[in-house]
Amino acid sequence: MKLFVMRHGDALPARFERGYLQPDAERELSERGRREVEQIALWLEAHVGQIDLVITSPYVRAQQTWNAVAAHIAAEVVEVSSEITPEGDPEAFAGALLARLQIEPAATVLVVSHMPFVCYLVGYLDTSVQPPLFPTAGLAVMDVEPLAMLGKLQEMQAPPRD
Repeated sequence: MKLFVMRHGDALPARFERGYLQPDAERELSERGRREVEQIALWLEAHVGQIDLVITSPYVRAQQTWNAVAAHIAAEVVEVSSEITPEGDPEAFAGALLARLQIEPAATVLVVSHMPFVCYLVGYLDTSVQPPLFPTAGLAVMDVEPLAMLGKLQEMQAPPRD
């Protein structure tokens, strides 16, 4: 199966509101981030017919990233998971996802999350590579074998830089 691991697009810095720093989960995509995500969405549209399962972080910038991608490619099932926030445990998530995919097969899965979660998820699934650094809106394309609980990084896609 194909696993696409995507980092959200560039986000606005946290703002101070009434003497408090805006929570990280509420940060939105910047205009640059929207352009970055659009480029990767176009790549997905050209290379993938449909996504069977999308799992996205509940953070605003990840939700906005998925919504922009969804304008270009259909998804059968979309889920929001608090397990894939920046503080999430990539090994626990990968184990649960691969076990699930053994029972509920999917040909294509997209995970929309954050650094450092995305780099450690890829590194955990493919131990032959160092965990890759993801640019904003970066996308890892992996072949994953759920029964073997292994993956192979095939390529990285990144939006062109302004």
